[in-house]
Amino acid sequence: MSKATSLIGLLAALLVLSACRGTEPTGSIGSGPAPVEAPPSATDPSSAAGSGTTLFGDLDTARYVDSATRAVVTGAGVDVFDSPGGQHITTLGPTTAFGTTRVLLVEENRGDWLKVLLPIRPNHRSGWIPASAVDLQPIDLSVRVDLAARTMSVRSGGEVLLSSPIAVGTAETPTPIGTFFITDKLATPDPGGAYGPNALGLSGFGVLTEFAGGNGQVGIHGTNDPSSIGQAISHGCVRVPNDVIEELAELLPLGTPVHVF
Repeated sequence: MSKATSLIGLLAALLVLSACRGTEPTGSIGSGPAPVEAPPSATDPSSAAGSGTTLFGDLDTARYVDSATRAVVTGAGVDVFDSPGGQHITTLGPTTAFGTTRVLLVEENRGDWLKVLLPIRPNHRSGWIPASAVDLQPIDLSVRVDLAARTMSVRSGGEVLLSSPIAVGTAETPTPIGTFFITDKLATPDPGGAYGPNALGLSGFGVLTEFAGGNGQVGIHGTNDPSSIGQAISHGCVRVPNDVIEELAELLPLGTPVHVF
């Protein structure tokens, strides 16, 4: 995030300015599923996919999910439960707060019920939804963010399609680790501004629960400061060069898994 504003503050402004240009038609996905190699925990290299490392109390328990399926909400919303047919957790509307089609990342498929990652605090919370409320679609792309190397890559199966140096969060406001997914894709009103031409909202949140009017949601975006790339300088977001964010906005569908380690 820039020092002047948060991603959420930007996205809220974009919703007004762009008339929900982040909405993605359903069906614009990759050609098929591919297995995801879950990266190790950033703080515990020996941890396996699915294990957790508590970083900031109950704010962020890192967990990696092997998924190549997204669930596109098709009705007026979807009820979320703590188990198949269990206690109601929340209801997610058909669109995000920014007008984007609601898409979730599927963690487990039990036929009539799907376990999905939720775009709510605390990070990596899962819930169960009726399969009848969504349209299941494969995703053959994934993103890997290596915080130590400060690099990012887009992969299709084992093939690297794109790689780039990045800027990451500071020690005080680190980029959260684990598996997240893309919730919003938005064009900025000022391509030469602090966020570059595009911003991709993620399902994760940083250590700041409130920042510049936003709720601490993190994302991937461009920058008007190319010298910041390669540094630990943000409030939790991942910054990339502007030409890269333009490619990402074109290439990555909503629901794309983003593995941060």
